Amino acid sequence: MPAQTLEYSAPALLRALGDPVRFKLFRELPSEDKAEIPVGELGRRLGVSDTVVSQHLRVLSGIGLVGHHRSGRVAHYYVKAAAVRAAREILAQGLPAMFAPSPQQSQLSARNQLIGTVIELRRGEVSTEVVVEVGGQQIAAIITTASADRLELQVGDVAAAVFKAHDVIVLK
Repeated sequence: MPAQTLEYSAPALLRALGDPVRFKLFRELPSEDKAEIPVGELGRRLGVSDTVVSQHLRVLSGIGLVGHHRSGRVAHYYVKAAAVRAAREILAQGLPAMFAPSPQQSQLSARNQLIGTVIELRRGEVSTEVVVEVGGQQIAAIITTASADRLELQVGDVAAAVFKAHDVIVLK
């Protein structure tokens, strides 16, 4: 019932998922189209009593993220996919822009990049070797010539040597 979730604000959703046991419980629940899990099994998986599981499931059901049906005396719970999509939209709108996905190039942390000066360019037909001097040290990277052209790299330009795993990427 996604409409029910839309009534709640981002803080309400964050409070509901902020409890560590409730968050673990939510992660254990299957989606609607998968096999449903009874409360007793959830309790065993989390190492808590059925009563604790039931209390947390009531909170998650109350905001519409979780659904259930009964089979005799056993209640089976599942995550409502449409409600999760609606919650994602609420959080995207309710949280500061710094948490929203950015359409522009992702920013790297300062530890991943070193700012220096391009001191050498060796252009080939396919690849270009770029040497950036950073604090007296030289960092060399091989990039495509098309990338070097697109960046309009020239000797003397200020550029960043970006370290990604074992690769070095040059930005300008």
